[in-house]
Amino acid sequence: MKKFFGVILVLLLAVSFLAACGAKTPADFTLSSVTISPSAPVVNGTVTIGTTVTNAGEQSGSCDVSLTIDGYTDSESVSSLAGGASKGVSFSYTATTEGNYTATVSTPNATMSKSFTVIAGGGGGGNATNVTVEALPVWTVGYNWVYTCTYENPEGTSKYNSSVLNLTVAGEVAAGKGEGFPEASYHLTGAFVPQAMRDSIAAGMTLVLHVGQADVWNVKASIQLVKMSSSIKELPGMPAGVTWAYTTSPSWPLTLGNTWTFTKHTVAGGGMIDQLVNREGKVLAVESITVPAGTFSCYHIVEYDPTSPTTYTYEHWYNGTVKSDVKQIDRETWAGTETRVLASYSAG
Repeated sequence: MKKFFGVILVLLLAVSFLAACGAKTPADFTLSSVTISPSAPVVNGTVTIGTTVTNAGEQSGSCDVSLTIDGYTDSESVSSLAGGASKGVSFSYTATTEGNYTATVSTPNATMSKSFTVIAGGGGGGNATNVTVEALPVWTVGYNWVYTCTYENPEGTSKYNSSVLNLTVAGEVAAGKGEGFPEASYHLTGAFVPQAMRDSIAAGMTLVLHVGQADVWNVKASIQLVKMSSSIKELPGMPAGVTWAYTTSPSWPLTLGNTWTFTKHTVAGGGMIDQLVNREGKVLAVESITVPAGTFSCYHIVEYDPTSPTTYTYEHWYNGTVKSDVKQIDRETWAGTETRVLASYSAG
C-alpha cells in the first residue's frame, strides 16, 4: 500500500511540474509589413522587397520565406530562429515593363502583400528625366548647381539652420598639377549662404564649425571627386581638405553593380584631424528621386567600408541631364549627416 501511494505521489508531482512549467509552444513565423525600395522604381531598375520574420513561438525553428510577384517566385531560408527572435529578409526583383505589381511574401504561418508601380526610365514618370547616359558628361565653365543643405546630429535630430550651396565650374586643372591631381580635373568653387554650421570631433571634443567657402575638384574621366577644400571660420588658414585616390577607377558609362575601390584622406585643423580610410564605391540601383528642381531618374551610387558593405558612408544620386548629383547624403565628413538636394541647375 505504501508503495502504491508513493507511485501516486510521484505522478502527482510530475503533473504539477508540467503544469507549472508548461510545454513550449511550437515555432510560429510571423511577418512585419512588406517594404518596397525605391518607392517609385523604374523599368529595368532593381527593386528591393524587404520584411522581418519573427518567431512568435517558444521553440526554435527554421522555415522558407517565399516571394511571389505576378508569377515570379523566389525564396530565402531562415535557419534556427530562436523563440521570440527576429531576422530581416530581402529579395531583389527587376521589372522589365511599366505597370502595377503586387509583391506577396509568405512563411508557413503568415502572408503579407504590398503593391507598387513601375514607371518608365524616361518620360513615363511625370517630370522624370531619362537616366540613360550615352556619353561621358562634359562640363564647361559657368555650369552651375544650387543645393539646399541640411544637417542632423548622430542621433538623427535636426540641427542648425539650413543653408544653400552654390557650386559653379570655374575651370580645369591639368593632370599631375599639384598633389591630389593624378588625372585632369574640373575645378568648382562653392559658397554656403548662410555659412553652414557643422559638428566635428577632434581630440575627443566636439567642435562647432562654420563653413563658408568650398573648392571641389572632379576627375574629368569619371566625374568622381578627387579633392575638396573647405574654408572654416574657426580655423583660419587651416582649411579642411579631403583627397580621394582611386585604386580602380569607376568605368563610364555607369552600369548597375559596377564597383571600384579608393582611399579617402581627411586632414583638418593643422593636423588635429588626420584620417586615411579604405572605401569602395558601387552603382547600387536606378531610382526616381524628387527634389525641388524636379523629378529625375538617377543612378544611386554608394560608398562604404569594404568590411561593412551595407553601411553607407556616402550616397549620391546622379542624373545625366543634370550632369551631376540630384541628391547627396554624407555621413562621414562631419559628426553627423549632411543632406544636399538640388534646388536648381544650369548645365548646358
